[in-house]
Amino acid sequence: MTKFDELKKRFPNLIPVQELRSNVSIIELAIHYGYSLKLDKGKARPVLENVAHNDVILIKNAQNASQQVYQRVGNFTDSGTIINFIRNRLATVFSKFNRSGEDEFKNIVSVLYDYLRIDPEQVDLNRRATEQLVERKLKPLFSLDLFELRPLENDNYLKTRHISLETINSLEFINRIATQITYFDPQKHQIVDFNAVKDNPQQNYILFSNVAFPYYDGVSTEVTGLEIRNENVKLHAPGSDKTSSVFVSNLPPKAEQFFILESAIDALSHKQLRSLHGDTKFNSVYFSTGGHITPEQVNSITQYINTSTKAPAWKINLAFDNDAKGYLYDLQFIQQLLVTKFPLRSVSVGQYMIGLALPTQETYRAFREDLLDRIEAYNEMILSQRTLSFSTNTTESTNLLISINQTTDQIMLSLPETNLPLSYFTKSLLELSGLNKRICINKSTTKDFNQDLQQEILTTSDMGN
Repeated sequence: MTKFDELKKRFPNLIPVQELRSNVSIIELAIHYGYSLKLDKGKARPVLENVAHNDVILIKNAQNASQQVYQRVGNFTDSGTIINFIRNRLATVFSKFNRSGEDEFKNIVSVLYDYLRIDPEQVDLNRRATEQLVERKLKPLFSLDLFELRPLENDNYLKTRHISLETINSLEFINRIATQITYFDPQKHQIVDFNAVKDNPQQNYILFSNVAFPYYDGVSTEVTGLEIRNENVKLHAPGSDKTSSVFVSNLPPKAEQFFILESAIDALSHKQLRSLHGDTKFNSVYFSTGGHITPEQVNSITQYINTSTKAPAWKINLAFDNDAKGYLYDLQFIQQLLVTKFPLRSVSVGQYMIGLALPTQETYRAFREDLLDRIEAYNEMILSQRTLSFSTNTTESTNLLISINQTTDQIMLSLPETNLPLSYFTKSLLELSGLNKRICINKSTTKDFNQDLQQEILTTSDMGN
């Protein structure tokens, strides 16, 4: 007897959604539809990959199907329960169940019913694979007591990145950066825990100095994590809260600008570039998200901004890297801010593409139609440029088009994961929502602001010679 038959005996009319969630694991369903386990990844949470659809997901609560949630790696908006997992992949992984004209939820339930009807022996095979994905260990709690921090040394790693002492000691960053000491036992050839060092002060150790950037969660004044950097190290200290916390500079008496960047080094570089160009005012707040972005980090940043004393014409500057990932972070930041005004739902649409389902409710109609008009205008511009160039190679321009897939019950966009379409789409969202009155995109000339700084210093040096 299949699991479907068992549930139908208990619920002859309609199987409740919670029962479906309890009896179908995201992991089992994913494995059944072509995902493979990545046992070498995911120290705290299991990771699965579908190579055919360029889809990598991580799972929380792996051993409890009713509580399982997933997140697509690199896209925090593609996350949630098994219902979200299926909904966001109806156009790809579960396309055979995506019947045009049918209610979307009915198509989702069809996927679950189909899995419940498979041979119980196959279910057991999928379940045995799931047993390999026990969450390895509880995430350690972060405590500053586990790390030795000292005032930042003058001769530190930041010097190799052309960050000046004047920038480090500026009103924005003074006392916001520290030296973190790592102890190495030459006899055991291993790094020693700081508590063990304190218990054995007579032991001879080799000391290494790192630069440490403290992270905060926007609620507490306590340090909730550390980003550790030197020539060979780029990591967050064990237990650091990378989900909700950000690095934040000192707050000015009245903030005129808020800059959000991927790294603290980029934040320092941006400040130094401003100073080199004559802008030395203490009127800005700098945030670093630590090389990624989550909805919780967006919430923490907005918490800081909302509680800051601000000048009347204050601005938020999204200053993520000048590459595809940076432009995607711009979009994800704005997407998070629009959850009530124009909720965009992330969906899986294939390799090197960003999928977004537009809200179809009547209340969003004006915004939706204006956005679709802009996308049509963008695509016409791309196609006209191809025509004007008389190029016989149409691949490049075709790869810049934003696809619109419209059915009776959904409108889905596919954006190439490249700078131009992502930039155009994000700016359209900003303008249509009115957020452009407060938020602007601020990109470096090169890949990031530290490269800009190095280039500026090199150019100045060449001119001096």
